[in-house]
Amino acid sequence: MAKTLTFKSEKDVKRHIKVLLDKHGWFHWMPPANGFGKGGISDHNAIRDGIFMAVEAKFGNGKPTENQKDFLREIKEADGLAFVVHDKNIGWFDIFLQAFDASVAAQRSGQEPKPEDGAAMVNATRELTALYWTHEAPPERT
Repeated sequence: MAKTLTFKSEKDVKRHIKVLLDKHGWFHWMPPANGFGKGGISDHNAIRDGIFMAVEAKFGNGKPTENQKDFLREIKEADGLAFVVHDKNIGWFDIFLQAFDASVAAQRSGQEPKPEDGAAMVNATRELTALYWTHEAPPERT
């Protein structure tokens, strides 16, 4: 039987994001919050196999600020991954990371990634971006 995760705060969500990033082999860091960096920078930044990912953590009914949404959009426009992970969708984050692992492994062995892994990443991405793409279309590529 799978263990049910219990989150009591955003700190718990951040801690579990770190566990998942470690488990899946991402190099990651949490930028310090101060007045000298870029406004709205995400809680976790990560890179693996040339793919950059920004992850904003939230808890309960928390939603990203406008600055955080702008940062996530900028990462997405630069062809990075940009997610909002909260206590209700963290399972989708794990699904995304598992499917990413499987796709990278397939490519490294000279095989095509499985369609079901691609579908899992698409479905997870939809769930993990809903809080900052709400009510607007993603930016047009030029």
